[in-house]
Amino acid sequence: AAAAPAEEMLHGPADRAEQHLLGAVAALPSGRAAEPYNEAQDAPWHRTRLLLRLHRYAHEVVRGDSDPVLAAPGRALDLHRDASEAAAAAASAARTPRIAPATAYALGVLHADQRHEVEAARGVFRASWPYATAAVSAP
Repeated sequence: AAAAPAEEMLHGPADRAEQHLLGAVAALPSGRAAEPYNEAQDAPWHRTRLLLRLHRYAHEVVRGDSDPVLAAPGRALDLHRDASEAAAAAASAARTPRIAPATAYALGVLHADQRHEVEAARGVFRASWPYATAAVSAP
């Protein structure tokens, strides 16, 4: 097996990576079921981001170039991660003992703004995802 070309050896793992990605996308909560301030719903999106990156890397190795169709969904998931991390940091900072009320208010506004960015990134992902769109937008 070691003498076989890498492309032949990697088709199986690349196909599995794609199947894991498609399964993760199908398992994402729908837009109607999502609660904007439910940070527990971020985990499946972060997992999908990692699987998309893995799939894109496998595609590059097996086919020799990246899949341009997946660039926009990848950027949307990167924005999702950044916004969810910023929202979590703002929420954590707002819980700091002896924080001034004005600072706590500003952090609350920042948290809300970042959670809206999370929702916007999810919408961009749904709109730009080229496969299994029925599974992504189902109730």
